[in-house]
Amino acid sequence: MVETQTTFDEYKVTSASIQWFDGKEYAPGVPLGCTGKLELETELKSVVKKCEGDEVRHVDIPTQITGTWTGHFPVENLRKVWGLSTDGLKQGVYAYGTSSRQGRGILTFEVLDLDEQVKMLRAFTNMQFSNGLTWELENGGEEIAEIEQEFIAMKDDNSKFYYEALESELEDSELKTSWLTKFTPELALADPAAEKAEADKALADQAKLSD
Repeated sequence: MVETQTTFDEYKVTSASIQWFDGKEYAPGVPLGCTGKLELETELKSVVKKCEGDEVRHVDIPTQITGTWTGHFPVENLRKVWGLSTDGLKQGVYAYGTSSRQGRGILTFEVLDLDEQVKMLRAFTNMQFSNGLTWELENGGEEIAEIEQEFIAMKDDNSKFYYEALESELEDSELKTSWLTKFTPELALADPAAEKAEADKALADQAKLSD
């Protein structure tokens, strides 16, 4: 029986990984870069019901998550983030133009607690970077500037935008080891047969105790 974690003091976001999508399939996960800060905000659609002019029901329905990732990207990843391409160009030449499309994929990372002992695993399974190429460089600076890049997380085939799990509460060893580099929406789904077997076992154990 997995013990439920009741306290988690978020302190550090790390181990960001992305499985780039090329329009047909997802590539194996690679480190996204050195994370400095991650910000998230949910966009909502409000639906209300009124009776005789008074609001009697109000429901906020999530439509997508918008985020900002701040840090240092490897050159290869930054080109994919912005949609730079070598199509029709000489070897080693990349360009940004009207055909450029922002990179998309499955974004995963982990959050550590204050003591860096407890891990929270998180994933966005239908994520796309947004906004275009931005660049600023100040000569003589005392610190290498971090790049701030926005992204949006849309619903996947499970109608989910976001997944999370405390590593200590994960019983599925495959899910635990695959989360950061091979996460998929299907991998997070419960196995109906396994759930039924577990429920039947619980009922049988309860029956034994009652005898």
